[in-house]
Amino acid sequence: MEDVFDTTGRPPKGWMHAIFHGGPYGEDVGRCIPGPPAPEIFTVPLAEGGIHTYRLWTVGSWSDPEDPIAVYNPDGPPVPPPLLTAQEKQWTREGRRRRGLGPVRLVALTDDGRVTCDPDASAIEAMLAELRERQHVVLQWLTDHDEGDFSLQVLLAEDATYEVEHQAGTTGERQRTRSASQTEVRDTVLRWVADQSSRCTDLEGPTTEDDS
Repeated sequence: MEDVFDTTGRPPKGWMHAIFHGGPYGEDVGRCIPGPPAPEIFTVPLAEGGIHTYRLWTVGSWSDPEDPIAVYNPDGPPVPPPLLTAQEKQWTREGRRRRGLGPVRLVALTDDGRVTCDPDASAIEAMLAELRERQHVVLQWLTDHDEGDFSLQVLLAEDATYEVEHQAGTTGERQRTRSASQTEVRDTVLRWVADQSSRCTDLEGPTTEDDS
């Protein structure tokens, strides 16, 4: 990212002020980032190699609503891997066709960028077992559905509980529930894969709904 700082109180057009908690930008004052809107994830190359990832925590302002300030925290909300776009779905289908494989119905996405086509029960179980705190497994249907769920994601939270969220394909409704049992989550995910109408209410934990 281009190094853009502002000492006048008004960042250049197309940029906004940002505050970074910890990490390589933790001591910077006046640093600007592209926006608004502020990107959800912000990565910084490290001199010793690798990257440092910041996550957007909140956006506010000191006093001027026309001067939003993005606040980044390395311990901010975990961000799941993005669902495949229409173009990426097409690339996936074309890649399978060129290899002489059948059409793909379902993909599994992980935070390290892996995409697994039509994972079987053992592959899904292994992905769940490999989860570490703040990591996701996301399952996405690549076939068109008039009813039922479009995607499902599992997050291992900091309190060692699993948060399962599914998004309905037609209404966009999101439903979340929690469980401390990896076995219970595994069984629920496998039911969802086998029968798309299975819902996260199969879990015993608290459930919330989000229509946004």
